[in-house]
Amino acid sequence: MTQTTLSTARLSLLQAAERLVAERGVHGVPASAVVRAAGHKNNSAITYHFRSWEGLLEAVWRLHTERVTVDRAAFLAAAHDRGEYDLPAMVEGYVGPLVTELRRQQPSYWARFNEQWMATIRLDVFALDDDALARQPQGEAVAVVHNLFTDMADALTHLPAANRTRRVALMTRFVIGSLAAWERDPAASDLADLEPELTRLALALLEAP
Repeated sequence: MTQTTLSTARLSLLQAAERLVAERGVHGVPASAVVRAAGHKNNSAITYHFRSWEGLLEAVWRLHTERVTVDRAAFLAAAHDRGEYDLPAMVEGYVGPLVTELRRQQPSYWARFNEQWMATIRLDVFALDDDALARQPQGEAVAVVHNLFTDMADALTHLPAANRTRRVALMTRFVIGSLAAWERDPAASDLADLEPELTRLALALLEAP
């Protein structure tokens, strides 16, 4: 699913939901507000196009993650081929595709949308119970990033095994939160400068005792 292949009606709902959730939070936006912001008059538009509110939110997430996954998978495969698949490469493979996706948006709301989404789940995303997992998106994008996070955790041999996934979760929240802050104040820093700094800081967070 890409913006070029979506119908105007569906895309308008996705863009309205992304912006409003980014600004107000997952629980701060009534479905009717999204419908109005998208220019629809039928209050059943979300149900018609996405079956449910949760289906709409997942579609927003997938609108961006499909491109991110392609970029991320290509970067990580190249690192493997060079024999350079180490923790710094993993972090670069996490941060870089996110920044690339933000560059595609004018303006961008996606990091803030992710920040709001992550606020609804527990700190350690690896420790979600079955009910919580069932409510999260599934598919290739999830598998790629989950495998990456697992490899990161396995590389943190300086930490007790029980603490490694939590450290990775903290790193992801730091990265998403920082990019969300940039979206709120894009004039404060150019993404070209922010990306390498954010990558270094994320790596330092993982490597900290």
